Amino acid sequence: MESLTYTKVLNKTLAIYGEGGSLEAYHYISKHADHVEGNKAQLYNFQYSLAAASGLEDEALALFKEATIDHQFWYSYEYLIEDEDLDVLRKYDEFQKLVQLCKEREEAAKKSVKPDLNLIMPQDKETNSLFIALHGDQENREMAEGYWKSIVSKQYMLALPQSSQIEFSEAYNWEDVEQGTGELKNHIDTIMKTNQMNQENTLIGGFSAGAKVALHSLMTEEVKAKGFIFVAPWLPDLDEWEENLHILSENGLKGYVICGDKDEDCLESSEKLVAILKKHNIPHTFKLVKNLDHDYPDDFDQILREAVEFITSPL
Repeated sequence: MESLTYTKVLNKTLAIYGEGGSLEAYHYISKHADHVEGNKAQLYNFQYSLAAASGLEDEALALFKEATIDHQFWYSYEYLIEDEDLDVLRKYDEFQKLVQLCKEREEAAKKSVKPDLNLIMPQDKETNSLFIALHGDQENREMAEGYWKSIVSKQYMLALPQSSQIEFSEAYNWEDVEQGTGELKNHIDTIMKTNQMNQENTLIGGFSAGAKVALHSLMTEEVKAKGFIFVAPWLPDLDEWEENLHILSENGLKGYVICGDKDEDCLESSEKLVAILKKHNIPHTFKLVKNLDHDYPDDFDQILREAVEFITSPL
């Protein structure tokens, strides 16, 4: 039986919304929101916005209040004043007061947010191997850890960077790829100096927009690595980058690309990236997963082991 995950719940909710409308989608996410691990602020956001879009004004307002008062979450002021789904709530003074509260929290968060990093060491704490894993948009390092942490058992130090580009509570993005690349380089430089490691043996992984930053950092040679593992890579600038991707071949990189055949957002860019890797004779594997949307495969731990073995094995 397929496991239910945070990402699957969000993807399924969006699919139901597109096919059956907001009310059906609201009932679905309300049923499953408390049974998955992920960004609770985002789960609340889906619930109150879908309730509002369905005309359930009292429920929507109560959920928004619960999120912002009980849990101290905040959401983008621009989103709250512009999203059409929330139009029915704007007549309520209480909603307007909570919007202003979110605005204050957003301003404070953006003034104080900094690039962050979590390091997980193998039990013996002695390793010369580094694996870096970048979260996707509207995610955070804790969410990424749940997927990539099995790499530590292969005697890798796992580095989990968190972008400084915050979108709402505990949700970060990589919208500015140059900024993301700079933060990633600084993290790696610090790790290398502190642990006396060889950066050229580093492996780098990323999900969705995290893969975009990882690829950009390799293409611009800001980061040196042995290879990359991308899951559902979101690469909107791939056409512009293509002429520079020969650098991956010149630097001897190997790649492993994973994507679901139902991923409407990233299948096309995954296939395009694979074609470029083939064109430049860059050793690679493309794992196309059946019936998978924009998510990690259920057997990702096993696939990750296979990907590492492929990249680290001699040609």
